[in-house]
Parts: sequence; structure tokens; C-alpha cells
Amino acid sequence: MLPKNICLGIMFLIVTTAGTVANLFLFTFYMLNILGGHKKSSITLIFAQLSLVNSTMLLIKGIPQTLQGLTWNYFLDDAGCKIVFYLRTLSQGLSISFTCLLCIFQAITISPPNSRWADFKVTLTQQTKSICLFSWILNLFIEIPVFVNARGPRSNNITKAFDGVFCTAELIMDFYLIITTFRNVLCLGIMVLASGYMVFLLHRHHQQVQNFQTTKLSPKRHPEIRATQIILLLMITFVSFYAITNNFTLFLSYSDQTSPWMLPTAVFLSLCYPTISPFMLIPRVPRPPCIIWTKKDTHSVASRPARGCKGEKIEIE
Repeated sequence: MLPKNICLGIMFLIVTTAGTVANLFLFTFYMLNILGGHKKSSITLIFAQLSLVNSTMLLIKGIPQTLQGLTWNYFLDDAGCKIVFYLRTLSQGLSISFTCLLCIFQAITISPPNSRWADFKVTLTQQTKSICLFSWILNLFIEIPVFVNARGPRSNNITKAFDGVFCTAELIMDFYLIITTFRNVLCLGIMVLASGYMVFLLHRHHQQVQNFQTTKLSPKRHPEIRATQIILLLMITFVSFYAITNNFTLFLSYSDQTSPWMLPTAVFLSLCYPTISPFMLIPRVPRPPCIIWTKKDTHSVASRPARGCKGEKIEIE
């Protein structure tokens, strides 16, 4: 029977490999569409960057834990710890930022033309690259204290180690903790509100379609229902694992227990979302739900779907 640490290393290797391959597959697919000159949406660009960030998170967290499980300890010096944990915190910040942007863009994309968000559709489409670049720059600067304070091994006490790879850190500034907490809470709040708004719009769409359209298809086959399921799954997965990971980390910070399984468990929980999320998206390449909003009692189309998109008409007052 294999030792526990070897089993732990193999488990991290499997999770890291599966999640990284899935995320890189999505990233390659999105980039081929973008570089191939196909008509692309703002959400496609965000998905491409989110897949890249999730791949980085899996590699930068999974590989050190795999090596430690294979009894290769103290393999990071000062420079290695600075790079590894700067990229780790950067990828975490970008993951929550791009997930938040994804929810905002989707909510505004499917909003009816008579809503207060309709005026932002064109602006967001034109400024997508600028907004994504701003997210990168902002998070790069926010995580600078991690790069400055990370150090190589100073002690054999793994309770003071980063993720069990025996790196240490000096006192992180209170300003950094306040900024990162504010960013995370703000993004989570926006994601929940945007997801609720999207669910409301898609539910209203489904109800209005049923009023004037009959179909033999099961309700689960409606594109708006499928889009709702994907949104809910992504949001529930992200928020759930984020809450579990943070609660477990807080417990670990204030606990006197020194079990060698606690630190790897915290890392494993943080890898669940970037590993699971691409498998939710691969069966159906994500596109913004196509809804054709039309004025009631008229035949004019207020918003037309993109090429190759099968839209469904909704009458609005």
C-alpha cells in the first residue's frame, strides 16, 4: 500500500492535470475563434482570460503540492517563493475579477432594450479590452506586497508555512488585507446580484415565450433554460468553494492543531472551482443567450441576434 504522502501527491497530480488540460482546451478554442476573425462577443474574450487564469492557478498551486507529496521538500528559495506566491495570489484575484466581469457582461447583454442597462451594451462591447487590461493592471499592483514579503524556508514549523511548501512571509500590511477583502466582497456581491438579475430575465423570457409559442421540445432544451442552469452552476460552485475555503483557512489560522493534512486540504479546496468549471462549459460552448426583443403590437425588431444565433422573440411594453 502506498504511503499517505505519495497518495496525496498523486491526487494533486490528477486534479492539476485534468483541470489544466480542460482549461487550456477552452482557452485554445476561444483564441482560435478570436484570431480566426470570427465574429466574437465580449464574453468570449473574458472566458479566454478566465481559462488562462484558472490554468495558472492550478499549475502554481498543484505542482508544489504534488512535489511535496512525493517527499521533495524545501525546493523553493527566496526568488522561487516570491514568484510562486505572487502568481498564486494574482491568479486568485484575477479569477474572482473575471468571474465578476463575466456576470456583469452577461446580465447587460441579455437585458431588454427598454431597460436602464441598454445604453451600456455598445459601450461595454467597445471597451471590453480596456476593462480587462485595467483588471490585470489593478491586480498586478494589489498583489505587490505578497511579492515583497515572501521568503524562502526559515523554519521547519509547517503551521507557519504557505500551503505546506515551507515558504514564510513577514507581516503583510493591513492596507493590503483591507484592499483584497474589499475587492473580494465587492466582486461576490456584484456576482450574486447580476446572477439574480439574469435568472429573473431568463425566467420572464421563458414565461412570455410559452404564451405565444408551442413546441414539442422539453423545457430543459430551451436555450434560455440551459443558460440559466450554466450560470447557476458556475455561481453556486464558485461561491460555495470560496466560502468553504475561506472558512477553512480562518479555522486553520486560529487553530493550534498541526495536522499535516490540514494545509493540503485547504489547497485542494481552492483548486476545486478552477478544476470543475471548465467541465461545466465544455459540453456547450458558452455564448450569450440570444433574445430578440420586439415592441408589442409592432413588427419592428429592437435588438437583432448575432450571426449564427437562433433568437426567440419577446414582446415588451
